[in-house]
Amino acid sequence: MFKGPVPPIVPFSLGSLGFMTPFHSEHYREYLNSILRGPISITLRHRLQCHIIRDEAKSEYENEGPMLVLNEVTIDRGISSFLTNLECYCDNSFVTCVQGDGLILSTTSGSTAYSLAAGGSMVHPQVPGILFTPICPPSLSFRPLILPEYVTLRVVVPFNSRSHAWVSFDGKGRKQSAPGDALVCSMATWPVPTACQVDSTSDFLRSIHDGLHWNLRKAQSFDGPRDP
Repeated sequence: MFKGPVPPIVPFSLGSLGFMTPFHSEHYREYLNSILRGPISITLRHRLQCHIIRDEAKSEYENEGPMLVLNEVTIDRGISSFLTNLECYCDNSFVTCVQGDGLILSTTSGSTAYSLAAGGSMVHPQVPGILFTPICPPSLSFRPLILPEYVTLRVVVPFNSRSHAWVSFDGKGRKQSAPGDALVCSMATWPVPTACQVDSTSDFLRSIHDGLHWNLRKAQSFDGPRDP
């Protein structure tokens, strides 16, 4: 809805995880009354701005974008039985060639979504950065990266790729990417401000404790002598 500035959003949880939605819908009246009285804390959630540059485009008007994502943009192999083959660049520097099921470019707010399931780090949403997370690469050394917010990432389907790739934006708007096409992503100018129940850090820690049961384990038992 908002390609430019975004008004503050009060996010209510209707699901089971609620990383971005700290308010429970059954208590919406008291939450809204409290928010309207103020003051409230705000989390500024960064978005990615994405374009698809078509190799066959005769002009810039035949390219696609901008598409804005709050969680992640994913480029994968779709229904093809072949691994993806993606050449990745950060500004003008070559990063790597991704061979696997695909690649996730995620915001830090999206770090607890698909990127987490693919082995990426959990990152506080106020940290400005872009997560670079491969999906099922057949390599023991291909670890995820966290890149600074000011870079521009370019993911190219090379001409020697065995198949097309597919790009989706926050899990929607799926588009085919042919050999020679490029996905270009950078940090969007306008973040999404969301209201906090307590504050940004408290809400984030509570969400990973309650939603993921992060580091939930039995305490170590005492079974030896105490130090003198």
